[in-house]
Amino acid sequence: ERPLLVAPEECRENDAVRAWIEAHVGEGQPIGEARFFDLRESMQNGGGPACLRLRVVLTAEERAAVSPWIDDVHDALVAWVKRHYRDRLSADDLADPQLLDESRTALDALTQLLGLGSVYPFQQNR
Repeated sequence: ERPLLVAPEECRENDAVRAWIEAHVGEGQPIGEARFFDLRESMQNGGGPACLRLRVVLTAEERAAVSPWIDDVHDALVAWVKRHYRDRLSADDLADPQLLDESRTALDALTQLLGLGSVYPFQQNR
């Protein structure tokens, strides 16, 4: 089973983003499928991570189709956030070269955790 990319409709509408998605989704690529959703109303109401906290009720059949390891993935993602997410970011931090190293370390750990392999150029140029 391969990963699914969930993205806002704007990603399909932007030529550069759509081209990147098309290049990384499909047979022989790290992402199996991409699905796009209209999030304009949610984004107009402030956006941010909270706007995507959507509760989706699954039927019994849909629940049965959910991978049994989903709780383990959730726990691993929570641990990743606790390990890699800063609780604040200042303007001075943006000028600190260490931030780039931290970000790359975090992205590398995340892509490995999700089984995506090396999808970022910095991972491929090592």
